[in-house]
Amino acid sequence: MSNTYRTSKFNPIQICSQIAILQAGYYTSHSLIILTLELLIGSQTTLKHVLNHDELQTDTVLGWGLFLTTLINAGVGAILLRFVIKRARLCLDFAATLHFLHLIFSFLYTGHLPRSFFYWFAFLCSLTIMALGGEYLCMQKEMEPIEMAGSKKRGSTVDPSQDVELQRLTAEEMA
Repeated sequence: MSNTYRTSKFNPIQICSQIAILQAGYYTSHSLIILTLELLIGSQTTLKHVLNHDELQTDTVLGWGLFLTTLINAGVGAILLRFVIKRARLCLDFAATLHFLHLIFSFLYTGHLPRSFFYWFAFLCSLTIMALGGEYLCMQKEMEPIEMAGSKKRGSTVDPSQDVELQRLTAEEMA
């Protein structure tokens, strides 16, 4: 029997599909969160709130709202990392890739790189929240006990009179 636990092979199709799933989930959740914000403040619904980095401003309610939606979406992205990537050591790589691709898409949409300090602050906060949150959630999953066939579940209530091993140990202690 070969050891197949946590073997790692370079599989570009799997990596590309994970990136595509993350991007799709990221943009879907970001769009829904921004739509909620737009409905709450009465702003027009537009794609530029998702891709135009010039919309992140400190002098408007919409700009601060977009900043908060970016942070909330970073939390959603951490949850996506937990379910799509499932490995704590890969979370930073995938979070950075997602944010780098978002930067490219934003550049293609606007035609220039972001010049605002506030955008870069939001970008780094989002990357940090997503990477560290994803690592935390993945580590929590990796630390769960592995259930073996025939093993008792945690917190199970077993009648001590029916537990043969407990009876044997008790008998040995009394002898």
